[in-house]
Amino acid sequence: MKTFRYRKRSPIGGLLADITAEAETFAIDPRSSVQIHGKIWLELPESPLHWREVAWMAYGLSLHSERLNEMHPQGLIVKVHSLSFPLSDYVPEVAALAMEGWVREEFELTAAGISMEYDPENCRYVFSLADGEIPFSDKSVAVPVFHAW
Repeated sequence: MKTFRYRKRSPIGGLLADITAEAETFAIDPRSSVQIHGKIWLELPESPLHWREVAWMAYGLSLHSERLNEMHPQGLIVKVHSLSFPLSDYVPEVAALAMEGWVREEFELTAAGISMEYDPENCRYVFSLADGEIPFSDKSVAVPVFHAW
């Protein structure tokens, strides 16, 4: 079990989140887990989470799912034991950054290309996606869908 600590300083304070998780291989599809891609699964912690945190955490894991499927064709489950963050200066996208960082460090992968920067002109954080990816889209679906983000 390992903890990744995401930290981003900004003029208004900053963002932070800690995620503690572990990865296990398996032979049978797990129960009570979220399928991310192929045989990559996400098991959520017992503590309650907002649906946005779950979605962004799943997105953070999905950024490395193709590589993880190659590395673990028998199947891999990422078991999240905790996701913690202060309620001040929090945005749910931080869950994606924390999960992506945990996966990157755990499996020695290169960064997926997501980031969060503070925009002082507009007094907000700007979340940048990986290589123009659209979050929560599935390229393998037979029916094409266009998202007007």
